[in-house]
Amino acid sequence: MAPMLSFGQPNNQAASSRRLLIVFDGGNAPGYSSVAVALTEEAVRRNYEVWAASEGFRSLTRDATAEPKFERLILGRQERYALLAQGIPARSMGRRVLDAGSDFRSERYRGFLEHDRRREAAATIAAQGFTHLVCVGGNGTLEGEKALLEDMTPRIPAGFINVSIDDDLGGDRAIGFLTGVEAGATVVRGLLEDAYTHKRVYLVETMGNRSGRHALHCAVSARAHLAVLPLFRFTEEVLREIAEKLAQVDYAVVVVAEGYESERRRTEPGLSASALLLRQLEQVGLVDSPRKRVIAEPFSRYLRGVRPAFLEVSAAYLKASVLFDAFDAGRTEIMPFVLGAHDVGVRPFSAIARDDRVEPAFLPLLDRLGLPKFQALVRERFAAGGA
Repeated sequence: MAPMLSFGQPNNQAASSRRLLIVFDGGNAPGYSSVAVALTEEAVRRNYEVWAASEGFRSLTRDATAEPKFERLILGRQERYALLAQGIPARSMGRRVLDAGSDFRSERYRGFLEHDRRREAAATIAAQGFTHLVCVGGNGTLEGEKALLEDMTPRIPAGFINVSIDDDLGGDRAIGFLTGVEAGATVVRGLLEDAYTHKRVYLVETMGNRSGRHALHCAVSARAHLAVLPLFRFTEEVLREIAEKLAQVDYAVVVVAEGYESERRRTEPGLSASALLLRQLEQVGLVDSPRKRVIAEPFSRYLRGVRPAFLEVSAAYLKASVLFDAFDAGRTEIMPFVLGAHDVGVRPFSAIARDDRVEPAFLPLLDRLGLPKFQALVRERFAAGGA
């Protein structure tokens, strides 16, 4: 069936010296919509024409599956109606600041690892007349943007907004991290109360493929008994120590980051981190019985769709303001950061690096069961800089 209406693309409009493209990519996190609204409000206030890619980086390549590929972002319904009447795809962002999830498809587009796809994207940006680029996501999105800019001649002013549950970039607190911990810890705490009531052991899986921050803070704040981070590799001796202690206590909750033993689990698609840990503990003697159940509980993904905390909305607006101030000052390839009330600014892309490590000060809080062998192994991991 043919489409009922054909929309125009950005290059069908009169040329603009401030035509901004926003690209949302990577795994969805609370705050994507807040950032979209904040960027739109701040850009419109400064006389930018704002567009969003419907499917992230994918929309810039031959792999695009959605039409229109680009949507004009505005604030009010009346302006949207006027643009639609002109055949311009438009979306009103004015009341979406607390929306869960993302209005635009957000995924890890693997095709962007290919150089020819990035060249296509650079050509698309030039052909559509975009003069500024802002990408939104986590570490993978930033790396994609940096690689894309290498194929752009000339390189247009570019910025990046850090939104991630993992919080895996150094020098900033990702929007979505605090909301993710609040939602994750709520689930962990609920399971802890259930474990106490029914005398159970829960191995509950949280998000965190490479970074352990989310799992750690969910565990510590909810008072879980043990936190298992992505880079941990347990010896049989340590596993036996954990199994013996879990068999002795009345109840317990163990938080397991989804990245735990990820390489080993690739040979068994569908095997979760919590299920693998349960299997390992059963192999050294832990028993799931009617008297005391031992349950592997996966839950992590739904966190992507919770509403952002107001504090994260505040950070979204502050980062948008700081970013456009930097653009107006002639700066480019920058990420605004917000670490505290008096620790705000921008960092050049060259000064930003992935940081999956958790804070060493939290080391004593990973274990509430009293596990000397586990603690010794963890100290070794921290001393080696691997956790």
